[in-house]
Amino acid sequence: MSSDHTKNLSSIHALSKVSIALSETLSLDKVLYKAVTQCIEICHFDAALVYFLEPPGDYFVAQHSYGIQSESSKQLQKLPTDFIGGMVMKNGKTVITDILAHHLQQRPQLEGFQSLISVPIKARKETIGVLDVLTKEHRDFSPEDISLVESIGLQIGVASENAKLFESVENVTTKLRELVTLNQRIASCLHIDVLIPMLTSELSKVFKADVLFLSQDDTPIIHMKASNKFDEYQFASDASVQCLWQKEGLTIHSYKKLPSRQKLDVLFGRFGIKRAEYMVFTYGVNNHALIIGKNQNGDWSTAEQEVMEGITKTITLALTNSYLFQEVEKSRERNSNLRALQTAAQERERQRIAGEIHDSINQSLSGLYFHLQYCRDEIEHSPDKVKAILDKLLSITKDNINELRQIIHDLHPLAIQKFGFVGAVDELVKTCSLQEIMEIRLEIVGQPIRYEPEVEIQLYRVIQECMNNVMKHSLASEAQITMYFEQSQLRIQIVDDGVGFEPYQQLRDNDAYGIMGMETRIRDIGGALSIFSRPGKGTKIVITL
Repeated sequence: MSSDHTKNLSSIHALSKVSIALSETLSLDKVLYKAVTQCIEICHFDAALVYFLEPPGDYFVAQHSYGIQSESSKQLQKLPTDFIGGMVMKNGKTVITDILAHHLQQRPQLEGFQSLISVPIKARKETIGVLDVLTKEHRDFSPEDISLVESIGLQIGVASENAKLFESVENVTTKLRELVTLNQRIASCLHIDVLIPMLTSELSKVFKADVLFLSQDDTPIIHMKASNKFDEYQFASDASVQCLWQKEGLTIHSYKKLPSRQKLDVLFGRFGIKRAEYMVFTYGVNNHALIIGKNQNGDWSTAEQEVMEGITKTITLALTNSYLFQEVEKSRERNSNLRALQTAAQERERQRIAGEIHDSINQSLSGLYFHLQYCRDEIEHSPDKVKAILDKLLSITKDNINELRQIIHDLHPLAIQKFGFVGAVDELVKTCSLQEIMEIRLEIVGQPIRYEPEVEIQLYRVIQECMNNVMKHSLASEAQITMYFEQSQLRIQIVDDGVGFEPYQQLRDNDAYGIMGMETRIRDIGGALSIFSRPGKGTKIVITL
């Protein structure tokens, strides 16, 4: 067998060993370690280094070295591209040279080595790095040596690309798991005071950027939570903030600091942000903005933008759920307070009725009893005197009957059974008018119809409550109740020319349990109640059923 054939077989065997070694792992560190060690062991070199070009291409970074003293290895860690490796990168061709004095002036770390082969590391036909192999003795490298090192360089390029791709896939998979977990945590968080700090903290980790969450209610003060030193920051609203709120909601907007002045420069400049992605969310009078910002002008990666798009809906849903949960909690609290007030009112009403029966009817009946005893004893001796007393007793009995009827009416509006719903309201208007506090009118439009007794009682109680409020609080000179019996609904309108009030302010201050009680009654029968009032402009209440 010829020596050339033997060399070829040896090269193929060596290259096969390198291929097997590089295929055993997808870890980039392990790939490069095996590459340099196999290169040295198989080709009988003394040292090897693998460099990769770092963006933007001004210098090389040594990823792995073997056979270099640790002190020299640190000095060789980062090299400019104006040495031999730069020529290889530029031309994509192998350079073979002896290490001369002028080389040592540029790279004194190579002292002790005599010969160098520098081959390109290529991936997808592009040079991405350099493989340097060194010998301590002068060596004339054979074509087989050069071909073998170049082949190893190509294999390192392919293996490193595969390792980077695998690492990228691993990173994406890990990021997806983190995002799924974050999505679940965000979607399940119902307390906005917990949700906002979690958003700023977690999104800051995901995007490696500053995350700000701005909030403004019906005041000009901006409340901000952030992932950096500005946490719990507050400042007054200005034109830049108003410009922010005018952006389209539920959409990701971009900001980039430009030479020309923009309205948002003031806002983002306050926090040193030069590049940002942000979204605006509005609920009622509350405005929010979630800002992911950087202090440099670098673009966001496609993956980052996709993550932002994907998480936008979750954040919007979480904020909406948080507000709805707040409303439910407030509603529960109001209902709880309302039930407590209703219970207290019922107890007071029972005490009032008991007091009225005790103070008026009970005492009156006791007086009747004693007077009747007296009349029974004296009827034979003084019939004329007894007759006068009996006349007086008849008058007292009549008053007691009227008082008893009023108490019964307060407990249950019998007028509805006697006169019907419209007639009962008419009786209520006449009774209120007898007090001569104001002029009250009732107008019926359309053909009246009857409802279930429970519905009519609830409607009657609400009208009764409205009239009591008008007479006690409105200071009105006149009021009117109008009932519109339309084809598909009943509409009742109660209007007064009194002092009026701010209904929503009372609701916010939890000072409108009478209003909430009326709304509850009407809602329970499938209707709706609306209140229109302003201080000094009177009040209009509309009930639809």
